[in-house]
Amino acid sequence: MIYFTWLYIIKSVLGQLTYDSGYFPGISSSCANGRIETQTISFHGMFDNIPQVILELQHLDMYQGADFRIQTQNIKKNNFELRIECLTSTTLWTIKYNWYAIDDSRIQVINNFNMVNVDDKTFDHFNPNANYGILSFISMGVTGNVDFKLSITSITTTQVSVGITKVAGKFANLNQIGYQIILGIQEAFQDTLILKHTSDYDSGTLTGLSNRWLFLAYNGIQLSTSFRQKCVRTSVPLSYTVETWYGTYVVNYHLSSWVAYHFTTEFKAFWCLTLRISQSLDMEVSQKPSIYVEISELNQSYLSSPLSFKIYMKCVKTKTIVSQFLKCQSCSTSNKYYSFSHYCHGQIDAVTYFPKFQLIESSYKELNINFLVDRITITQTLFNQIQSIETLIEIKFKV
Repeated sequence: MIYFTWLYIIKSVLGQLTYDSGYFPGISSSCANGRIETQTISFHGMFDNIPQVILELQHLDMYQGADFRIQTQNIKKNNFELRIECLTSTTLWTIKYNWYAIDDSRIQVINNFNMVNVDDKTFDHFNPNANYGILSFISMGVTGNVDFKLSITSITTTQVSVGITKVAGKFANLNQIGYQIILGIQEAFQDTLILKHTSDYDSGTLTGLSNRWLFLAYNGIQLSTSFRQKCVRTSVPLSYTVETWYGTYVVNYHLSSWVAYHFTTEFKAFWCLTLRISQSLDMEVSQKPSIYVEISELNQSYLSSPLSFKIYMKCVKTKTIVSQFLKCQSCSTSNKYYSFSHYCHGQIDAVTYFPKFQLIESSYKELNINFLVDRITITQTLFNQIQSIETLIEIKFKV
């Protein structure tokens, strides 16, 4: 599938630190009655770009009736802030999180912090190839018994939808909820499971996966008392438990997934397979625009057919039209493009280009087409470790 947008996206540069993780050991004391606490959490180094931060609820001790609100803010290249607010008089005793930071456009984190009008919701996302996802529930406010489960109900090339179960007599007691959506390409998630736990759970021995985090998150709960549960990890042998240390075990829906922080998938730009150029004395030149383009494969889905363009440039007498077409994305600048030059003399009043570009891999492609008075530029947006723009075609009048 190919779709076209007329926007440009700023290009970023390769980062020094591209991923990081750590542990937030909790608030300094119990939290209630509108208390706000903000803590700065430092990364273990410096990112070249501002990373995305993911939270994983690891330990929670609260009475029924508490309303705690969490959000990340002021994310910088070397740290971020975690803001915690407790609205009601019911106490939040302890809350602890694992956190993960990543600078990679093949992962997208969408934050829905502290939603008070709790309902299903649809969000925009920017990467058309991020068609897989998981959820991380991170905050809530309850006034009574609740029974809910969050789930991703739909992912398209531009949007993701999240649904929440609405149990009669209990849904109205869910005053507030906060969660994060983690979207990614197919490689991003492996061995994802969502299990319903009705008592203390032990994963048993797990096999670790290289270049991936073991991510653990609640996706829903059935709460009728206090919530006193924690997720405990063991490194040798690798395993985890979801357990309570006091009172009734709260039935929960719990997710486990191996989330990639280093990818092998690299999305490539189209490259020019063939090119035909026609110079002509066009008898209808006065009736045509100065520049126009035709794309035969617009909004089509295909696996092996080339992408074909027809680009018409009206000549300006004594001017020279210069053009370049991408032949090798990874080559040096001098070998990266096919380059041509055409002089507009008395016998030529139009130059038409017929390039065909080869598909490198099966994925969604985003092309950006920019028209100016004296040129046309066609670029492709790529979502890899950094989000970049590759020029496929540039045709312009030489200054």
